Amino acid sequence: MLCLILGYGARPLPLLRRILIEEGIEGMVLGEGDSERELEKVKEAKVIFAYSSRLPEVVEEAIKESQAKVVEFSGLGNVSAEVLSKAKAYYALGGEGNLRNLVRFLASLGEKRIPYEEPLADIPLSGIWHPELGIFKSPEDYLKAYPARPDVGILSWRNSLLYGDLRLLESLIRGLEGKGLGVLPVFYYPRDELTGLGEEGDEVLERFFIKEGRTSITALISLLGFGIQYFSKFKELGVPLLSPLRSYYQGLEEWERSDRGVDYMTQVYGAIIPEVPGAIEPLFLAGTRNEDGYKEEEPYGEHVEYLARRVRRWIELREKPRDKVRIGIVLINPPCKGLEGSVAMGMGLDVPESIARLLKRLKEEGYDVGEEIPQSGEELVRLILERKALSEFRWTSVQEIVRKGGAADFVGPEEYLLWFSELPGDLRERIIKDWERPEDVLAERVDRVFVGMVYEGKFVIPGVRFGNVFITPQPKFGCAGARCDGKVCRILHDPTITPPHQWWAVYRWMTRKFGADLLIHFGTHGALEFRPGKGVGLSPSCVPEASLDDVPHLYVYNVANPMEGVIAKRRSYAEIVDHLHPPLALAEVLDELSELLNQYAKAKNLGEEGRRRRLYEEILRKAQEQKIKLEDPGDEGKTVEEIHRYCELMRGSQINLGLHVFGNPPRDPERLSSYVASAMAYDSYASPSIRRALAEALGFDYEALRRDPLGMTSGRANREILEALSKVVEGVLERLLREVSDAKGQNVA
Repeated sequence: MLCLILGYGARPLPLLRRILIEEGIEGMVLGEGDSERELEKVKEAKVIFAYSSRLPEVVEEAIKESQAKVVEFSGLGNVSAEVLSKAKAYYALGGEGNLRNLVRFLASLGEKRIPYEEPLADIPLSGIWHPELGIFKSPEDYLKAYPARPDVGILSWRNSLLYGDLRLLESLIRGLEGKGLGVLPVFYYPRDELTGLGEEGDEVLERFFIKEGRTSITALISLLGFGIQYFSKFKELGVPLLSPLRSYYQGLEEWERSDRGVDYMTQVYGAIIPEVPGAIEPLFLAGTRNEDGYKEEEPYGEHVEYLARRVRRWIELREKPRDKVRIGIVLINPPCKGLEGSVAMGMGLDVPESIARLLKRLKEEGYDVGEEIPQSGEELVRLILERKALSEFRWTSVQEIVRKGGAADFVGPEEYLLWFSELPGDLRERIIKDWERPEDVLAERVDRVFVGMVYEGKFVIPGVRFGNVFITPQPKFGCAGARCDGKVCRILHDPTITPPHQWWAVYRWMTRKFGADLLIHFGTHGALEFRPGKGVGLSPSCVPEASLDDVPHLYVYNVANPMEGVIAKRRSYAEIVDHLHPPLALAEVLDELSELLNQYAKAKNLGEEGRRRRLYEEILRKAQEQKIKLEDPGDEGKTVEEIHRYCELMRGSQINLGLHVFGNPPRDPERLSSYVASAMAYDSYASPSIRRALAEALGFDYEALRRDPLGMTSGRANREILEALSKVVEGVLERLLREVSDAKGQNVA
């Protein structure tokens, strides 16, 4: 009896079952899950073919207990390499002819001898498929038949074509073409070491998407999920790489019901792995349903359309003349801290100065930023505060904002209700439940704390504009403004409450009325990515997706905060633009106490008991001044060690030297040397600390110095030697940086 066990969605399962019947061969074809229910039949099989990423443990045990010839590719097999290679070639090349010959070949390994033909590729291993035009082996042949310029490349698995699993690919092609975009849909089979079949990923990129040394497309969509790891040259294409999500473990209904979004495995294979080469926009595009043991895809039509719109917007942004590009910059506006000046915050970033320099650079690059732009961050902040271009605040009323010129525009009832009606019905219901009906809010017929930046029956859009660049504070997401009673603010950190109507008015005004081609959230971090909705694989009813409309999104984020950056990337479809953490230096504190410890170590090692006792009393006095809590001051040895550890903790702390300015790394040699020395002060998984390297180069035992800091080496306390090493490191780095700077005639970064 022949037994075939299939994983990876088991798409060939129905075809193989039919072939077994037509060939009159006794056997069974099982999906991964089915195999657990048929353990006895697995044990009785004469030939077993297993093709799966992982088999249930009980199935592996059943295979081991069988007397079968086992054709398996992860270590369970007991046949020759030649048999393995041929069987895999049949399965990989696929199609009815190859699968029929696979069945015959496998049956011939048992008692039955059946003639079979060699593997044959009826469909190219890599090529182009279009639902109307068919299959092409080369882009040249395809372009002769295709009537449009191929704006968008698509990468998909060859197996989808082999077994007709084309609903998603076909709907995506139709959606893109419906937006006026030409497509170049490439299918692909990765190089297989066992059979030698397939093609290297980078070879596919070069063959289909590069012409005469230049990229022939303006965006690339990968439907490969984890298969993106087979490519390394995406960056050379220089186009946006979008990797939407397809779940192999959830159907559409299950995904829609889930608060989490896609299942964990889809997060790993569909979001995390594609992020490594730079993929963006993990939109949920399809689920799967189980059809008699195999999985069939279920496209989510609304998101296919949404993805097509977003791709079009990315391409328009690339091709639009610079002086016509409109940019909306959202300033991070933290929850009320009692100060208006909290606007334009960012972890470790001087946001106002960064934006002032960005405006200057945009002007140099040909973007329209108006006639007058702020020359410094201070000037930008002064302008914002003078005009009160802020969200309504506890001590800043909407009337004052309007009076002083902080209102860039207004959104009236007719306009807002049109935009509001476009939101999904369930989201509208939640907003109304949380914040009342928009008509009542605009007419101020609701409790005053729910009104939120309404002036004469219209929502206020605060901000300042420089030509085609609009800068606005992120709308409050639960602030009663001048009507604050100190209670409403408690909802600010509630992840289940939707943002109020003014939030939606501001975001829709930017995307629809201002006509932003690009939104930039500037600084770590705002509220958008933490608003209600699924975790990964959002729906149209999730607040981040609904807020963005279909506009490309950049997020300026601190590289030292990757976990929250990942949330922003996945939940707000952001292209993350990292910036450096501010310059660092090791804290130079407790110098007097540290020097007393060095003297104490010397006196103790020299046997100077009187001096040692006097130094210990002085150390206790200094420790008391510093309010260092000591367990038992009567235990001298334990206390000295305790104070030493405290000093090392404080002196080893890294402190910020001001704020970072976006795109402007520290260039002064003195500051830069402190930055590098502090960053390399400790051992890491990648490299030893710079102090260790210097110590060992000078012949010191670095570990011994660290283990016994109050011990002596060459007449000096070990902790004193460690401190001296740090100063030498900074001095050497500074001298080297100055030499490089002088040689180039400029500062260096």
